[in-house]
Amino acid sequence: MSVLRTLVSSSRALLTGAKDVARFREIAAVFVRHGFGWFFAQLKLRRELQVEVPEGEAPRSALASSETGKRLVAAFTALGPTFVKLGQILSTRPDLLPPAILAELTCLQDQVSPIEFAAIEGQLRANLGADYRSKIAEITEKPLASASIAQVHRATLVSGEEVVFKVQRPGIRPKIVSDLNILIVLAGYLEEAFVEAAAMDLRGVIQGFARSLAQELDFEVEARNIERFRRNFAEQPKIRLPRVFSGLSTVEVLCMEFVHGRKFSEVLGSGEDTGPLIEAYFGAAYKMLFVDGFFHGDLHPGNVFVQDDGGLAILDCGMVGRLSPAMKDKLIDILHAVINEDLEAVARTFYALAIHKGRVNYQAFEDDVIEVAERYLVGVPLSEIHIGELFGELVAGATRHDVRMPTDFTMMFKAIVTTEGLAKSIAPDVDPIELARPFIQQMVAERYSPERLKQVALSDFHMLSKVLRALPQQLPALLGDLQEGRLAIGVAPATLATQREDAERRQRRAMRTGLAATCLVCGAYTMGLELPIFAFDVPYVSAVFFALAAYGVFMAWWR
Repeated sequence: MSVLRTLVSSSRALLTGAKDVARFREIAAVFVRHGFGWFFAQLKLRRELQVEVPEGEAPRSALASSETGKRLVAAFTALGPTFVKLGQILSTRPDLLPPAILAELTCLQDQVSPIEFAAIEGQLRANLGADYRSKIAEITEKPLASASIAQVHRATLVSGEEVVFKVQRPGIRPKIVSDLNILIVLAGYLEEAFVEAAAMDLRGVIQGFARSLAQELDFEVEARNIERFRRNFAEQPKIRLPRVFSGLSTVEVLCMEFVHGRKFSEVLGSGEDTGPLIEAYFGAAYKMLFVDGFFHGDLHPGNVFVQDDGGLAILDCGMVGRLSPAMKDKLIDILHAVINEDLEAVARTFYALAIHKGRVNYQAFEDDVIEVAERYLVGVPLSEIHIGELFGELVAGATRHDVRMPTDFTMMFKAIVTTEGLAKSIAPDVDPIELARPFIQQMVAERYSPERLKQVALSDFHMLSKVLRALPQQLPALLGDLQEGRLAIGVAPATLATQREDAERRQRRAMRTGLAATCLVCGAYTMGLELPIFAFDVPYVSAVFFALAAYGVFMAWWR
């Protein structure tokens, strides 16, 4: 991951590099030209940028409008591949942006004009060697596809095998590294200038995006992803991944088997019977999510090819997501709670899955989750439940409580939205939850299988044994620190103030109780003296003491 290491090492020194500063100014100028000058006016960057930015602040109502979304799409498109990819990622984050802007960002297309084949040939020669043509019988100069990062060309090897070469555009890597440096630094300025940016951990979002894009720039990572998907679907012949030719693949060149067929999106629009294909598509998507925990990050119909025998070939595996066993377990719990309308369980599991930035008012969080879940689940037939929309609103609402979702969970949310949206648009009678039920049942069965329980027990025993082995060495040092007064326990100021108030309250209660007891004893003693009677053989003095005792008890325990 050399790209990521470059980002980490150079982002702090961004403003000392002439090229990066020039690119930073270009980015600022583009945003100013598209009506976001007020945005840069809030940042402490005037001297570095040397770009004229208007004063003032945009109306809050305008920020959430579709018009703002259109201008943002235009700016991202003008700025090139890094910003187009960023817009596509942001389109899946309802916790960061309002719905009107999200809707516009989904229109961002990663399609650019092709470059001359001479530049592609230079990349092939640099990566595969000067004699690379000796391994290729024929290569088509006209590209099959052209995107911002790579271009795809069809070829035939000397062995007769039909392949495609996915070739990275020359010079694209340093440009993207420079843009990512700028975005990471810019996120820091944004968190200083806008409370909302700090609350959503914008730097963390951009760093996660940088990691994802660094993987897309490394075609060896994509090759490994393809091989892992091939293993996962080895027993399902109707789901296919292209074979990778490792001897003709590098970090910047990926050679894969040519896939015959039509795009799934074209078949869906042809009016043909697509029932079996849709079922196979959902089966593959749900197996990735719920069983394997390793899923395609962008499984839209354009990345799926329908072959002549009805099989589905899956392409473009650069962006993937992973769910750990623990996250898969929580996902099971959420889906089980959804199916059973257990709203408190939805809140508990969602909270356990989230990343907490500080102290969270759980009761307020639970109330919000239940309010959202009630609208989507209570009294709604399973076939009409929109899981994607439910998750989207829950993720968006969590931000108000300083709670955010892990990156892989948001990518999983995107995958669910993609598959569910496909079902609702082309097959309204298909019940996505019913299709997911067998996979959920399989996950539950695996969770409580003897083998899984044995693994969990062994893991817990191993962890406990490590603690017990370390205890003889750690305990004497801990006791020594305790005896010599070196052991300190930190207490938050708010907690300390609360404890001080409680201590003062207990002290006042003890004093008032003591005074009340003293008055009670004095009243009892004076009962035996020959003093003027107040009533019921009780002397005046005794009555006063008894009244003071009662008042003391009241002040101590009821105030």
